[in-house]
Amino acid sequence: MNDGLLGVLRLAFVALQNLGFAVVVGVMLSDRWLARSTSTWQVGVSRRLVGALRIASVGTLLSSTFAFWIHCALMSESTLVEAWPAVRSMLVETGFGHAWFAGAVLMSCVVVLSFMQTGKSIRFVPAIWLALAGVALARSNGGHPVDAGAFSLPVWADWIHLLAISAWVGLVLVTTYIVAPRFFNAPGSERVNSAAYIQSLSDAATLALVVLFITGAYNGWRGVRSPEGLLESGYGQMLMLKLALVFVAAALGGHNRFFEMPTLLASLKNVSSALPVKPLKRFAAVLHVESVVLAGVLVVAAVLVSSPLPGAS
Repeated sequence: MNDGLLGVLRLAFVALQNLGFAVVVGVMLSDRWLARSTSTWQVGVSRRLVGALRIASVGTLLSSTFAFWIHCALMSESTLVEAWPAVRSMLVETGFGHAWFAGAVLMSCVVVLSFMQTGKSIRFVPAIWLALAGVALARSNGGHPVDAGAFSLPVWADWIHLLAISAWVGLVLVTTYIVAPRFFNAPGSERVNSAAYIQSLSDAATLALVVLFITGAYNGWRGVRSPEGLLESGYGQMLMLKLALVFVAAALGGHNRFFEMPTLLASLKNVSSALPVKPLKRFAAVLHVESVVLAGVLVVAAVLVSSPLPGAS
């Protein structure tokens, strides 16, 4: 392998890490909302969510490990097979290595807890959330914001930004591919719970979007500093692409919230009426497009993490 291919592989694994982490966050939120009403249908969906939690947490840990190993190989200009001394040196001697190791340990805890699940909904919720928060904080301390110092304001802003984007992307992905398809076979008694879930999804996505714009504006200003840095640097151009994709996804989410949801929610809450198949299909179709756009946001975010800031040597 040459460095170019290794660099592409590293970006791919970082993107997969972003995706897996977002799915874990989305699963945790979705399961809590569905568990407000216990039924055979809800238990069936929760089982699928537990399966997604296991796959996503293992995938996140493995992707992070591969990305870290490749990073060490690139830094030492060695092959993957010969990279162990560089890996050991990175883990022992650098802040980046310490942050990665802390995140890997905490993600391993999430993996273990995901395989300890039994019952009608996800258990050990506080422990999983605490570990996920620690994973996100470790990642923020291993990226560009740490230049201002460990646990500095830029690090905390990046941490909040990471959790917000993971919540939004994860919820859309989990709803699109796991929860929404099950709405069509939900019993009449679960239609009110389905409506409450959709409302919670929209409210959480809206809140996440507000947090994203606030923290993103701060992170972008701190990283770029000038219009020239935004327009002429690779980092600035990728940042503009990420912003454009976020706007597109926000527009799609806004369409669902203001044009599809009022009719859909009213029909779902009226349990005596027929299942609103057409509104559900329109809502799900927009979610599918939004999920693809948001997957693109995660890919661009992976590139940004690996790109030098404007003016950096």
